[in-house]
Amino acid sequence: MTRFIEILRATIDIAVALCALLILVIPLWFGLAAFGTKWEFWGWQTGLNAMTHVWGLRLLLAGLVAGVLTLVVLILYRLLASQGHGNWLSAIAVSLIAAAGLAWATQIEAGKAAGPAVLDVTTDVLDPPHFSAGFTARRSGLDSSLNYDGKIAADGQALPALQAERYPAIGTLYLDEPTQNAFARALELARELGWRVSTASAEAGMFEAGAESLWFGFRDDIVVRVRPGETGGSLVDIRSVARQPVHDLGRNADRVEAFLEALGGAQS
Repeated sequence: MTRFIEILRATIDIAVALCALLILVIPLWFGLAAFGTKWEFWGWQTGLNAMTHVWGLRLLLAGLVAGVLTLVVLILYRLLASQGHGNWLSAIAVSLIAAAGLAWATQIEAGKAAGPAVLDVTTDVLDPPHFSAGFTARRSGLDSSLNYDGKIAADGQALPALQAERYPAIGTLYLDEPTQNAFARALELARELGWRVSTASAEAGMFEAGAESLWFGFRDDIVVRVRPGETGGSLVDIRSVARQPVHDLGRNADRVEAFLEALGGAQS
């Protein structure tokens, strides 16, 4: 029995050290995957698919297994030796970190399973705002197309039909004010939201902008159009397009809805 307790004690020392190492490695790994992609050290396929979805998941599972097994050995040692040994905090911490990471991954997958992504969201599916030739020319050939006509979702459904099904409330915003005022407010709001405005023309009643996510640096292109209404006032349309063909979990639709709500709410 004495020999077995000694083995347990040595095992605890190794297991606790491994848990402490994983506490550092797990967040560093995911941070490296995300910001390495954002800063273009590698492509999103490497950072998101390989480093996060494949190796990141394995790392989280390893952390959870290491934490739980270490806790089991710590409990067993205490029962047999009638005394404690090793750092319980490391085992508990890595178990919680890994469990939280796996819960986050499960939530992400649930969001994807809720339905195909709408990566090109617009308030006017019949006559969507178009990006300028100059803006289009500055984009990479690997970016998603800005041509709205004929676009289909991942499940093969036409994009306008899918958007109407998933986001029926998204539509042209009517503002009871002159187009010049509406345009100025829309442009100011875009800047307040942190969008990078690249082109703006009050005469044309449109501006183009971009947004970038904190994690992985996924980029979206945005165009806003302001036109006079048929009986006065202004009609505001917006379009938000994901550059990468990655499920955005509703990011672009949320942006459009938030913009419309803020712009329309400010009027009232």
